[in-house]
Amino acid sequence: MSLVVFPFKNEDPEILVGNVKTALSHPRVEEVLCVGASEDQCFAAVAEACPTLERQYGKPVKVIVQERIGALRPGKGDGMNTALKYFLEETSYERLHFYDADIVSFSQEWISKAEEGADQGFDVVRHYFPRASTDAMITWFVTRTGFALLWPKSSLPWIEQPLGGELLLTRPVVKRLLEEEKVRRQSDWGIDTLYTFTMVKHGFSLYETYIGVGKLHKLYGALTDLRTMLVECFAAIQSLRGEEIPSFGIHRVEYPGPVSQEVREKVGYNVEGSLPLLTEGWSREEESLLEVLPPDVRAGMQACRSFPRFGFMDEEAWYATYQALLDHFQFDNPHWQRLLFRLWLARTLNYTVNQALRGYGHALHYLHQMVGRYVRSALQG
Repeated sequence: MSLVVFPFKNEDPEILVGNVKTALSHPRVEEVLCVGASEDQCFAAVAEACPTLERQYGKPVKVIVQERIGALRPGKGDGMNTALKYFLEETSYERLHFYDADIVSFSQEWISKAEEGADQGFDVVRHYFPRASTDAMITWFVTRTGFALLWPKSSLPWIEQPLGGELLLTRPVVKRLLEEEKVRRQSDWGIDTLYTFTMVKHGFSLYETYIGVGKLHKLYGALTDLRTMLVECFAAIQSLRGEEIPSFGIHRVEYPGPVSQEVREKVGYNVEGSLPLLTEGWSREEESLLEVLPPDVRAGMQACRSFPRFGFMDEEAWYATYQALLDHFQFDNPHWQRLLFRLWLARTLNYTVNQALRGYGHALHYLHQMVGRYVRSALQG
């Protein structure tokens, strides 16, 4: 039997309660746990609904506040690690499911497909789904790029959605994750990176199951909303430098299905509104950091101080920039954080104009091929 967990923060309680009902109605689910970042209005609404849900479905439903487990900014990592601890200490279930609380397309299919993967003997089952060509820009340009540069012989670069919050873990995986000091420490957005890395590092078998309906959820606003996530995800990759990882491992990916027109036509962010973010608010300290970047990138970013430019930040330039960032980026330096955001923004805009605007099929093919080219470059270099 399985435990389903919904970490949440300031979510729409109607959507979350609906997802809890869906999970409770699945025959493989024995209990549902909701882990809140704080006792906000959503927490109160879910807590109020719990007794009724327990009577209706005859299964336990709990809502708890996440513990302070990690050493970084209190966030998603503390919530997920609180769930791992609860699973090991308070239950005897063999499987733990995680799902984001705000998915409006959540159905029993998500749980069933994960259970089917585990029934085949896989230690970890991850969900992946179609995403807009301008969505997942942190996944492609930070996480998968970093995995390709640092561990090109492993399965890490080929995981479709390494930052996805929808996955099934078997009990041995949960135990191993919670034993890792780096995992417990990662209390912020970097937790997905640490989970994915640790699973592969310890040789757990991984199956990626495809959810064709996609993950319909609330969207981010301006790209500035992603800055904290961007910084914490990059810092997580950087913190793992020097770690050894197996050059092999069992990794299977279910073949994808057709992509809806809605996803194909979706625009992930406001391009025009993002351009000023390249030019506004430069400090002397931030300008001085440009010295460690490749010459062409340094010149391009210096020009951005007076007019937004991004044509220089092509695939090769980002590869060289990423290597420089791995060597020089300082997580606790706000000037470095702002510069990292601008560099990533320039890369995102370059890709959008030169690849995404050429059509969904071309863009997704390009991104997958890009990862492959990065892997080959890392192996040669």
